[in-house]
Amino acid sequence: MRVEQVAIPMIRAVVNRPKLADVLFRFDPWGNPLGKDRYEYPYPIFDRVRADGPVNYRRLYLQWFVVGHEEARTAFSSNKMIVTPQRETMLAVRPFSQLGENATAFVNNLLILIDPPDHTRLRKLVSRAFSPRQVARIEAAVTKLVEVRIDGLLERSGPDREPVDLFEHFIEPLPVNVICELLGIPEDRWAWAADISRMISLLGNVMVGFDPKPVSEALDDLRDYVLDLGQQRRLDPQDDLISELVAVDEDGDRLSDDEYVGMVGILLFAGHETTSGLLGNSIIALAKHPEQRELIRDTPTLWDNAVEELLRWDSPVQAAARATTEPLEVGDKTIPGGSNVVVFPGAANRDPNFYDDPNVLRLDRPDPQPVSFGHGMHHCLGHALAKMETKTALRGFVEAFGDYTVETDAVTWKRSIVTRGPEHLPVRPG
Repeated sequence: MRVEQVAIPMIRAVVNRPKLADVLFRFDPWGNPLGKDRYEYPYPIFDRVRADGPVNYRRLYLQWFVVGHEEARTAFSSNKMIVTPQRETMLAVRPFSQLGENATAFVNNLLILIDPPDHTRLRKLVSRAFSPRQVARIEAAVTKLVEVRIDGLLERSGPDREPVDLFEHFIEPLPVNVICELLGIPEDRWAWAADISRMISLLGNVMVGFDPKPVSEALDDLRDYVLDLGQQRRLDPQDDLISELVAVDEDGDRLSDDEYVGMVGILLFAGHETTSGLLGNSIIALAKHPEQRELIRDTPTLWDNAVEELLRWDSPVQAAARATTEPLEVGDKTIPGGSNVVVFPGAANRDPNFYDDPNVLRLDRPDPQPVSFGHGMHHCLGHALAKMETKTALRGFVEAFGDYTVETDAVTWKRSIVTRGPEHLPVRPG
């Protein structure tokens, strides 16, 4: 039996019993890493981790932790850091070990859980499908989708009405609609795609359990649909990403069915999960910093830089697990081969050794350089799309909702140690 088969269920039990976790971690100088503070505002916890250095090892967790900015870039870039052991760990424990055949194949073919040389091959095959031309192609469509969503928000809200839940009516549906538009999934399937994306998101947090039956059924459904859609696009190509994915060919090499399904699935998940988190975090940040909201409203040329700073300020990706294949120097430490490593982008983005005033939001900060989308070989393929979509959505929202307010006490957050974002966000327009 693998050690993870015992350790991970124990951690899940602690996650689901907050009072027990408070007791277990009361003497730990880092505090309780599994309590509500970890979800609601993790940055004081990261400060306590950083007090032990930008790279440190904790016997309690049997893990190395990387919280420095330059150190995170080094870890992300090194070919001595791999992700395959994380996939093997996932599939070794329940409920992942109970997934159906297609669902297991799906996990095995997720690009974010594959190492070179397969990762290099797959990324080369699909990278041109994420060209600036593809992003520019759908920019007008994204603008239209944002306008439609904002019109709906304004109909639901008003100074004398109850606040509108921005997550339900804007933050969650918009990214799914955009990625479906990019892929070429017809509009009558967008609600279905959102449901599939929610099921895939359950696979993203190994510390929280799920029912494997509906997840397996959803991934069976995804496979059947996208394989059929791909066959249609081979016979009748369209100007969409599905057509690109089924047509990619490099010296006779193409995506297998499993690789193609995995690519569509990770696009649905990543395009939904990270962008919705970035949108939600940014809307809250601008409400808490009205002077910055006024700055961006008065200086729209700052929008590109503002998105980078908002990515830095409150990253939608908070943790990335890796393992070392051999000793690796990161900062002033040597991480032994065969070690488990967690890189915290949210902490690295607020590294005082790299940034002046890292805990201050400055939309005009020169060259923010967030590591929220990773770095090196696993740098997010869809980063340009996510930034364009976020800029378009935030700009439209700020213009329409003016000096809006967030009912901060009523905000609820995703219970995840990997991703960060609100899942209930009541807002009143200004």
